[in-house]
Amino acid sequence: MAHPDFTLHLANGADDLQVLAFVGHEGVSQPYRFSLELVSPNPDVDFAALLQQPAFLCLDTAQGRGIHGLVQRIEQTACSPALSHYRLDLGPHLLRLALRRNCRIFQERTVPQILETLLDEHGIPADRRGFQLGSHYPARQYCVQYAETDLDFLQRLCAEEGLHYHFEHSTDGHRLVFGDDQTAFPCLGQPAPYVPGSGQACGKPTIQAFSVRLESRTETVALRDHDFLQPRLHLESTAQRGQREDYRYPGGFRDRDRGRQLAQRALEAHLHDVVLAQGESDQPQLASGYFLDLQEHPRRDWNQLWLLTEIQHEGRQPQVLEAYGDAVRDGAIPGYRNRFKATPWDTPFRPQALSRPRLPGVQSAVVCGPVGEEIHCDALGRIKVQFHWDRDGQNDAHSSCWLRVASGWAGDRYGALAVPRVGMSVLVSFLEGDLDQPLVTGCLYHAELPAPYPLPEHKTRSVFRSQSTPGGEGFNEVRIDDRKDAEQIYLHAQRDWEQHIGHDHHLYVGHEQHEHIGANCLLEVQGEEHRLVHQARMTELKADDHLTVGASQHVKVGEGRFVDAGREIHLFAGKKLVIDADQEMSLAAGGSWLKLDPSGVSLSGVQIRLNSGGNAGHGSGAQVLMPVLASIPGTAQPSKSLQAPAQPPASQPEIEAQEARWEEEEAESLEEETEAQEEERVQPEETAEQRITLRIGVFFDGTGNNTANSGLTEQCRRDDQTLLDPDTLQGAIDYCRRFGFDDPDENGVFRRTPDNSYGNAHSNVAELFRLYQDDANRALSAGETSACIKAYLEGIGTTSGDADSLIGQGTGGGTTGVLARVQDSPTHISRQLRDLLRKNPALLVDAVEFDIFGFSRGGAAARHFANEVLKAEKGVLAGLLSPQTAGFAPDFSWNRVRLNFIGLFDTVAALVAPLEGDFSPANDDNPGLNLYLPPDCARKVVHLTARDEKRWNFALNSVAPGHQEIELPGAHSDIGGGYPPLMTERLLIGKPRPVLLYWGRSPEQSKAWQEALAEAEQLELQGLPAGSLRIGTRPLSPSRQRSTASSERHLVLLEVNRQVRGELARVYLQAMHQIATANDVPLEPLDPADTRLAISADLGAIAQKLLAAAQGSALNLSFEEERHLYARYIHLSAHWTPLKGLLINKPAPKGRLVYGNQPQKDHPA
Repeated sequence: MAHPDFTLHLANGADDLQVLAFVGHEGVSQPYRFSLELVSPNPDVDFAALLQQPAFLCLDTAQGRGIHGLVQRIEQTACSPALSHYRLDLGPHLLRLALRRNCRIFQERTVPQILETLLDEHGIPADRRGFQLGSHYPARQYCVQYAETDLDFLQRLCAEEGLHYHFEHSTDGHRLVFGDDQTAFPCLGQPAPYVPGSGQACGKPTIQAFSVRLESRTETVALRDHDFLQPRLHLESTAQRGQREDYRYPGGFRDRDRGRQLAQRALEAHLHDVVLAQGESDQPQLASGYFLDLQEHPRRDWNQLWLLTEIQHEGRQPQVLEAYGDAVRDGAIPGYRNRFKATPWDTPFRPQALSRPRLPGVQSAVVCGPVGEEIHCDALGRIKVQFHWDRDGQNDAHSSCWLRVASGWAGDRYGALAVPRVGMSVLVSFLEGDLDQPLVTGCLYHAELPAPYPLPEHKTRSVFRSQSTPGGEGFNEVRIDDRKDAEQIYLHAQRDWEQHIGHDHHLYVGHEQHEHIGANCLLEVQGEEHRLVHQARMTELKADDHLTVGASQHVKVGEGRFVDAGREIHLFAGKKLVIDADQEMSLAAGGSWLKLDPSGVSLSGVQIRLNSGGNAGHGSGAQVLMPVLASIPGTAQPSKSLQAPAQPPASQPEIEAQEARWEEEEAESLEEETEAQEEERVQPEETAEQRITLRIGVFFDGTGNNTANSGLTEQCRRDDQTLLDPDTLQGAIDYCRRFGFDDPDENGVFRRTPDNSYGNAHSNVAELFRLYQDDANRALSAGETSACIKAYLEGIGTTSGDADSLIGQGTGGGTTGVLARVQDSPTHISRQLRDLLRKNPALLVDAVEFDIFGFSRGGAAARHFANEVLKAEKGVLAGLLSPQTAGFAPDFSWNRVRLNFIGLFDTVAALVAPLEGDFSPANDDNPGLNLYLPPDCARKVVHLTARDEKRWNFALNSVAPGHQEIELPGAHSDIGGGYPPLMTERLLIGKPRPVLLYWGRSPEQSKAWQEALAEAEQLELQGLPAGSLRIGTRPLSPSRQRSTASSERHLVLLEVNRQVRGELARVYLQAMHQIATANDVPLEPLDPADTRLAISADLGAIAQKLLAAAQGSALNLSFEEERHLYARYIHLSAHWTPLKGLLINKPAPKGRLVYGNQPQKDHPA
C-alpha cells in the first residue's frame, strides 16, 4: 500500500487510527470543525483517553500543512473482526468556551481584557493566543454576560468592537490570533496559480475555479445616542460612502471618538464581502485568515492578494482499506479538494453583529454599598445593587455599576427624591432591554423589610417614613389615615422641621389647636401683627417679660386694669408723665397717702414736708432685653438664643459705673491706636528673610513645534465635528481655515492639514514643560527651602500666534533660530522669577540649579544654553543671576550655580549659513554654536536618539563619548513627539528609477521594475503591511523626454499608502520622565487617565521592553516585535516625495550621519 496522504497524530501515541476521509470547515472569526472517518484494526480504542486530547491532522506531508485541534467527539460507527470504523471530531481549544453558560458582570474592563479573562479561565495559555490590535478600546463601565455561553459572549463582544480572529496551526499546537485590521493576517508561503479545470492532471496544487461577484449593500451607517450626563449634547456619528443608510439607536457610545469608531466598524461589517470571490482548488496550503496571492488569472485585476474568509475542506484516501483486504466500493474520488470564499486584501474584514441578550421584563435586586454605609449614592442619586443571579458579586460598593433611580418628578427646580437604602429590595428594568443599562424603577417589600405598619390591620394608612441614619432609631414620617371617622394626617420630624412659604399662609382649625414647645419660640413679623381673641386670654410667664415698643403703645381696657407687682413698679417718661382719672386718683405708701378727687386734694402722713431737703426715691429702671431674630427656614442656622445664658438685670449704679469704664477704655484704646499708627509710619515693617535654592527648568522645543500654536488648532484636529450644529460647525471651519486647514469632508474633518507648527501635535518637550513643578504663583510656607520656576522657548522657526519663519526653519538661524532662542532665555526666566518674588517678597535666592530639556534643534539650543551657564559671569545669564538682582542674596556667587539634569531628544543642529559659505545642514559646521558637553558638566546627561532616522539633512549630534546615549526604535519625531495620534503616509518610499519603455513591452519586464519589486519585498519583510506598497510608472514631463517614436521615458515609482500611529513618542516621554525623576527633576507624575498619553494594548509588552532599554537594559525585541513596530508605529521620515519642489527628506546614501561630542576651542575652561 502507498504511504497515506492524510495522517492523524494523537498526543497519547494512538497512531493505529488511520484517516479514511474527512470534511472540515474553517473561517475567520469562527471556530473550525473537522469530522474524520478513521479505521483501525483495534476494536477497543479507549474513548476516554482520547477526548479533549491534542491531535494533528496532516493534509500535506511534504509541506507539513495541517490542522491542530482537540478531540471534541469520538464515535465507533462499525466493527468487524478485521477492521473497526470510527468518527472523530477535531476543533480548537476555543470550543471549550461553548461548554459553559454563565451570568456575570465585568466592570471598568476593555473588551481585550475581558477576552483575556475568559481565555485564562478556560486554560488557554498566553503563548497560544495573541492580540494584534492597532486601535484604542475604552474600558466598558459595565458589561453583562447573561445566560450566554462564554463562546457566544466572546463572539458578541468581538462583533461589537469589530475584532476578528483566526488560527495558526503547527504540529505541536494551534494559536488564536485576534486583530482589528488587515495587518493581523499573514500571507501564505507561496503564490497560487490559476489553472482552470486542471484537476490532478496538472501535477501540482492549483486554483481550478475562481469567480467574483459584486453586490449592493448598505453604504452609510448613522448612529445616535443620548447621554444623561450631557443631555443637551447631540450624540451622532456617521460613516458614509453612499446613500443607502443603516440608522441605529441607541448607538452604544458616549463620546464622539467612540461613535465614529463604532460607525466605521459597522459600515465595514456591511461592506466586508460586497466583493466576494469563490473558488475551488486542490491546494492544501489554503487556510482561513491568510492572504492568497492569486496569479496567472486571465483577468489581470484579479491577480492580487485575497483574504481567505471561509474554506470547506474535503479529503479521501480509500487506499488505506487495501491493507485490510477491503475493496473500495463507494466510487469516491480520492485526494484532497476544497471550496473557499475570499475578499480583496484592502477591504477590512469585520464579523457580522450578533444580537445581544435582551430582557424585556424586570428583575429584583438588593441595594448594596460599602460596609457601614446605610445610604450609598453618587451626586446624581444613583445607587448600586446586588443581582440575585450574580455569583461573583460581594454585596458591596463594587457589585454593579451606578443605577439611576426612576422618579415620578425629576429636576432641581421640580423634583422628588427618595434614595433607596442599603438592604432594600428594588425592581430593576433595562433601557431598550439592554442588560448593560439597568435602572431602578421601584422598591419591593420582603419578609425582613415589611411595611411600616402591620397589614392588613392598617390598610387604610398611606405612609412615607424614613429612618434616621447612620444607626439611628428615630424616623421622619408623613402618614395619611383614611379610616372613616378617624381620618388623620400625621407628621413626625425626628429633629428639625422647617417651613418656607413664599407668599401667604392660611391656617384654619375647626376645633382646638394645641402647641407644645420644649425650648424657645422665636417669631419675627416684618409687617403688622393682628390678633383677635373672642373670649378670655390667659397668659402665664414664669420668668421675665420684656416688651420694647419702637413708637407709641396704646392699651385700651374695657373695665379695669389690675397689676400686682411683688416688689416694684417703676414708670419713667423722658418728658412728661400724665396720670389722669375722671373720679379719683390715690397714692399710698407706708401709712401716708395722697388722694385727688372732685372734693379736693387730701394728704395724710406723720409729717408733711415741703422744700425741707431729702431726695426722691430711685426705681430700678427698665432693663429691656431685645428679642433674638428667628432663623430663616432652609438656612440650617440654629438660633443663638438656645445657647445664650440668662443674665440678671444690673442695678442703676452698676450701669453708670460700667458706662464710665467703657468711656475710659475707649479713650485709652484710641490713644494707643494713634500712637501705633505714628510708629508704623516711621518704622518700616520687618519680615524674616527666607533663603532658598531656586530650581529652574528650561525647555527648548524642536523645529516647527510650538505648544501655543498647537493648542490654537486642537479643535481642528478633532474628528467629532458632526456633533456641532450647522452654524457652529461653519464657524469652526472658517476659524480653522485661517491656520491652513482645508477641504473638510461631510463630517467636518479636514482632509488637508498645514505642514507647520499649527498642524503639529505637542512634542515631548512641551509635555515635560507642562509637568514641571511651577511655584511662580504660589506663596511658599515658612519652612520651604527650595522653589521651582520654568521657562518654555518656542520651537525653531516658530512664533506663538504668528506665521512660521521659513528662513528660521530652513537654516536654524535668524530671529527665531537656535542662537536667538538662547539669547531670549534670560527674559523668560526673569519674568517667572518676578512672579515668584511678587508672591514671596521675603525670598532670597541662595543657590540655583538648572534642569534643561531639548528636542531636535531645540536639543542643540539646550546644549548651547548649558555652555552659557558654564561661562558663569561671561554668559547670557550674568546679568540675571547676580547679587545685584532683586531677590538674590547679597552673598550669592556663581559657584552656587549648577546643572542638575540635561535631557535631550535626538539632537539635530543642522545650521546653514549661506553668507559664510555653508549651504548644507548635513555637515558639522554650526557657526557660533557650542554643542560640546564636558563629561562633568551636569549631574546627569541623557540623550535618546532615533535608530530609524535615515534622512541626509538630519545628521545626529551625539553626546558620546562622555555621556549616556540610548538608541531606540523610531524616526526623529517618534522620539521627540509631534506626530498626530493617527496619520496616513502617502509617500514615494523608493528612489525613482528611470526606464525607457518600448511600445508593446510591459514595464514589469524592466530591470528598474524588478529592483523596485525586490525593494518592496525587503520592506514587507521588515514589517510594512501587505498591500500597502505599490509599484507604478509615471511618464517624464515632455521637457525631460528623450523618447523616440517607438519608446517613451518613464519613472518606476515605489509608493506606500498606510496608516501609522503616534503612540511610540508617548513611550519615550515615559522613558525620559522616569530617568528625569530618578535624577531629582521635580516633575508631576504622568496621569494614567490622560487619554492623550495612553499607549495602545498591542504596544504594551513592547513598550515595557523599550522602557527597560531606556533604563540601561539590552533591547531584546523579537523579529515579530520589530516587524510590528515597523508596521504600525515607526514613521517613514526618509522618502523621495518632493516638498515644494525640494527633496528635503531624501535618505542618506549610507545611513545617518553622526557627529561626536568634541571640544570646541571657545569652550570655557
